[in-house]
Amino acid sequence: MEYAIGTPPFETYGLIDTGSDVTWTQCEPCIHCFPQSLPIFDPKHSKSYKTAMCNDSSINCSLDYVFYCSNDNVCRYDVIYNDYSRTLGDVATDTLTIGDASFKNVLLGCGHQNKAKFSNTTASGIVGLGYSNASIIKQLREQIGGKFAHCFSPQSDSKSYISFGTDAIVTGPDTVIIPLTITTGDPFYWLVLDSMSVGNKNFPLEVRPEDAGNIIIDSGTTVTFLPPNVFDGMKSEFMKHIDHTPIDDPQGFFQLCYSATAMKSGIKLPKVVAHFSGGDVELSPRGLFEEVEEGVSCLTIVPYYSMGTSILGSPSQVDYLVGFDLEINAVSFKPAADCSKF
Repeated sequence: MEYAIGTPPFETYGLIDTGSDVTWTQCEPCIHCFPQSLPIFDPKHSKSYKTAMCNDSSINCSLDYVFYCSNDNVCRYDVIYNDYSRTLGDVATDTLTIGDASFKNVLLGCGHQNKAKFSNTTASGIVGLGYSNASIIKQLREQIGGKFAHCFSPQSDSKSYISFGTDAIVTGPDTVIIPLTITTGDPFYWLVLDSMSVGNKNFPLEVRPEDAGNIIIDSGTTVTFLPPNVFDGMKSEFMKHIDHTPIDDPQGFFQLCYSATAMKSGIKLPKVVAHFSGGDVELSPRGLFEEVEEGVSCLTIVPYYSMGTSILGSPSQVDYLVGFDLEINAVSFKPAADCSKF
């Protein structure tokens, strides 16, 4: 996502992440930074930049679980992501510009020590769209009405779309509205997934009444994680429908792969549907398999093991306008033929 920080506005890019809350960018002086194509933000050049101090009554350094007070009274942050990417730096306030709209005194992370798996992209950091106090969604709630929407294209060379506020209301024919559950202090958006189906075969998931939900919707996770027993059933069904011999993923991560040439030869994939409490969402065939390296296409659904949490990742959201409305705590899915044309 393209956005700008500071006065005058300094343009940069961040990966949008509905599964985390802190919005941060790499900052000078950089003790350890990953390569990025654009210049690194230097807070000395912004007239509106202000480091958050622990004794500043206008800034609550305990606003988020990743914030802490340093020995020199500076409010700092330390975030470690599931893929072991990590960022450490100062908490600050500055002007945030998105499109034509500017918002003053937004709490942001100025990262001085950063390690990221996404360092081969143009992104300089993360745009945190989760739902805890540090998220820009929570900070800008009055201005955007608790609404944002995105539409992911399956092609890496094609534009995707994101909007905030009244532009992010998702309605119309074929729109499916699923209830969201948010728990206090938790950045995650939880849904209840009753089952997954491949073709005519249905695979139920456990839903415990005491849980907020059983799957997180997360744009920052690049695969969909499901319980091993559900994945095994789905894998078997895929293999019945695809008349080619599976091959191994050289990285050993993906569990069902085929020759990319075979996948491009016009294979008709079975219909895959996520049956949520509230409605059904048919996953786009264009997000089901991805060429993970030259000649190897793999299913973008994998089993979870140590993590123990199901996650609806970005590939399972492609070709949909996905709208979050935190006034009614719901997420809407509307099919979109071309996400670049909004």
